[in-house]
Amino acid sequence: MASEHEKGKVELEVFKRFAQVAGLNVSSVDKQLPEGGIPDLKCIIDNEVVYFELAEACSQDIAKALATSDNRDDPVYVEVKNYASDIYNKKIEKTYSVSEPVELLIYNAGRSILPDEVILENIKNSAQHGKGQFRKIWYFGEHADEI
Repeated sequence: MASEHEKGKVELEVFKRFAQVAGLNVSSVDKQLPEGGIPDLKCIIDNEVVYFELAEACSQDIAKALATSDNRDDPVYVEVKNYASDIYNKKIEKTYSVSEPVELLIYNAGRSILPDEVILENIKNSAQHGKGQFRKIWYFGEHADEI
């Protein structure tokens, strides 16, 4: 497991690439401490404070287990296929203690075994049931997609 400092560096790098691809006018981005219900990043976008919560579309444990499975009916395979939905559902249950808008960015940093199309479809299906506190939901893989 990476340290919080290392995770923060990765999240900042991912967010900067995402913002560029998505065409967001970001004038600043700061990593927040992981305590007190504060989302991962505080940004200034078009002169507005916007927080972003980030989640990687990857489970190392599941990916390792799947590598040993050659049966698509195996429960491990089914769990992997639905992992993006699980990430989404876990995030929308959280409550953030900020009054400014919060957006969710689920990203693929190349460690997911699923193609972007499957991950994106799973997130879209989950988002039909609600967005929680999030103003917008994004998926960043090969492209930046607002859901």
